[in-house]
Amino acid sequence: MYLWIKAFHIMAIITWFAGLFYLPRLFVYHAQSEDSISRERFKVMERKLYRGIMNPSMLVALALGIWLLYRNLSGLAKAGCTPS
Repeated sequence: MYLWIKAFHIMAIITWFAGLFYLPRLFVYHAQSEDSISRERFKVMERKLYRGIMNPSMLVALALGIWLLYRNLSGLAKAGCTPS
């Protein structure tokens, strides 16, 4: 089970960062567009990327990361990685 959660955590991080890298490119295209139809299209694309892909993947990555830390807390304590 631990490895599955870790795999989903990594997939969520990859999805989140792909959105982080693509969103500025959409902003550039939006700024360079000259007609109102293109501007509205880029607004929709930016909103869908941010709200539909980036935010959920960020939340999943954070939740799974916290879960992984909680699950491994005893192992980290044995290795001496916890603050005193």
